[in-house]
Amino acid sequence: MNILITGGTGFIGRNLIKELRLSHNIFLLLHKSICKEYVDLPTVNIDDGIERLSSFMSENKIDGIVHLASLYLSNHKGAQIKGLIDSNVYLGTAVLEAATSVNVKWFLNVGTIWQNYKVIEDEYNPVNLYAATKQAFVDVAQYYVDAYGIKFCTLKLCDTYGPCDTRNKIINLFKTNSEKGDLLKMSPGNQKLDLLYISDVVSGFVHLIDMLSSCECIAKEYVLSSGRLLTLREIASIFENVTSLKLNIEWGGLPYREREVMMPWQGNVLPQWQPLVNLEKGILNIMK
Repeated sequence: MNILITGGTGFIGRNLIKELRLSHNIFLLLHKSICKEYVDLPTVNIDDGIERLSSFMSENKIDGIVHLASLYLSNHKGAQIKGLIDSNVYLGTAVLEAATSVNVKWFLNVGTIWQNYKVIEDEYNPVNLYAATKQAFVDVAQYYVDAYGIKFCTLKLCDTYGPCDTRNKIINLFKTNSEKGDLLKMSPGNQKLDLLYISDVVSGFVHLIDMLSSCECIAKEYVLSSGRLLTLREIASIFENVTSLKLNIEWGGLPYREREVMMPWQGNVLPQWQPLVNLEKGILNIMK
């Protein structure tokens, strides 16, 4: 298949492209047409406009789109609202506009479990403005589904981790703390997290892409979950046991964040897929 990917320079994007290009033709939508990471892949610049993007899709016979690009902010400031809407609503809408004009068959959107703040099935309650903009795009996309018949599905992710991840995520924080020993102030640590290793994330994407290209009927959204919910304290204890290293954490040194999620939303887990790397093995892989 010919697959166009947005957000290919991020942690998930780099790992997904590495896997997909083994059996598919990959094309990239970038803000800058020149990217040292992907000099061998055909790219198009979103700043060139929707008409150019439509032509690019038509010329390269794009079958489907994986939309990874987004701007994540756990807490926003007023000056950042435009950036959130441009990245999380406008960009996806522009890609859908171009895709439907040239009859692209399917669109895989990437969402977040934080679009459902409280653990009530199917109830929409965003944890922050980032989550609200992600949901806003899903609502916009419904117009293109109804009007043009494009197959659209959202894959909602829990927290992800893995080697070579430069994001300020919890396992990376623990790794740095175990190496440097500086005091790490954290909340009381009773909130539960759902952590999924990057190879399992990638296998979920590959499976859903296969479903989108072959199945007539799929759900509007699926969730990738490790199936193992652990408190922050439990994750720290597992890290210490696996690595035989001591973490210097002051539990309760920080308050819980405003609108702290104490229990992740699970949702409709992707069928016929299961994670293969548990947290213990994932931590060992990162520490290598």
